[in-house]
Amino acid sequence: MKLTYLIYNAFGVGGTVRTVFNQANTMVERGHEVEIATMLRYHEEPPFPLDDRVRITALVDNRSGSYVDWDRYEGEEDTSWHDRFPAGVSENADKRRRINAMIRFLRGLEGRIVVGTRPTINLVVAEFADPSLVRVVQEHAGLSTHKGEWRAAIDAAYTGMDAIVCLTEEDRAAYAEAFPDVRVERIPNALHSLDVPRTDFSRHQVVSAGRLDGNKGFDMLIQAFGKVVETHPDWTLRIHGGGPSEGALRKLILSEHLYNHVFLMGPTNRLDDELAKGSIFAMSSKSEGFGMVLLEAMNCGLPVVSFNCPVGPRELITDGVDGLLVPERDVDALAAGIVRLIEHEDLRRDLSQAALKKAAEYGPEPVTDSWEHLYEALNAAK
Repeated sequence: MKLTYLIYNAFGVGGTVRTVFNQANTMVERGHEVEIATMLRYHEEPPFPLDDRVRITALVDNRSGSYVDWDRYEGEEDTSWHDRFPAGVSENADKRRRINAMIRFLRGLEGRIVVGTRPTINLVVAEFADPSLVRVVQEHAGLSTHKGEWRAAIDAAYTGMDAIVCLTEEDRAAYAEAFPDVRVERIPNALHSLDVPRTDFSRHQVVSAGRLDGNKGFDMLIQAFGKVVETHPDWTLRIHGGGPSEGALRKLILSEHLYNHVFLMGPTNRLDDELAKGSIFAMSSKSEGFGMVLLEAMNCGLPVVSFNCPVGPRELITDGVDGLLVPERDVDALAAGIVRLIEHEDLRRDLSQAALKKAAEYGPEPVTDSWEHLYEALNAAK
């Protein structure tokens, strides 16, 4: 099979990038031809390991400091599609350039399975990719997160796709109800490997990771940790990742006098190693389509505590069995969950063992089997 994954930024650190790379690596290992088309590129090397047999096509390449389209196009801008999509899609020149490059790229594809990984991409695929191609929506967010004109655009576009693939059973049910004539499947994200470093619980360290933006709720985690250190001042919190909220979070750490306890570590391409240095993992997201980093922490044997936010954590964690779920956006409850794990070593170790068993269900082989069977069926139906 020939696969093309369309992704926003294959050179930025994020959960979607990790999961697409994992899929690409396992599919190319099984003998399939795999390409990742990224809307933009500004680094030489991707942030996560990628098999050399996976081809990367940068629709717009900015490594040199000037924009270069994949096909070296320098003609007039195509504006004919602007009124077909939500207004924000064409709001600035950079966005328009990326969309136009994607349209030209899609028009040249033949005999491939095209997998879109975000709503903007899926709208373009639905409109401009030849219907003879197998066109797959890979949804990383719940249906309820799409509002207003975006929901209307998705309702119109997704009806023409060959399949919608969701990460959780809750999402699968919602999309199946909304799109009764489209094949809807639940295939969770896969771990890149089950052979990773494991915590030895030797450090008094809580870890977290993710893009530093408002949705990840790191401001609430920092506030919760301020309560933790009131009774456990020997513990520290390390947050791995970068993003637009970094400056505000640093100010919060200073204002809360937590500069000796909370550390923003920046992005890393060795996340498993960093997670394994911790003894507890905390997630403070307001929403998670899946929560890949939560699963990665469990794979490293970390006991986890998370807000019970929609929709991923509540599907990955069985409260009190392989992790702790606390009421969403409840800072006091998050702090109490962390303290509970700090003060009860037996609980930490019990949750750790159960977390390892849960993570094994998301190993690369069984998840790749699901993708392969779906793609084979969709190809056969064409």
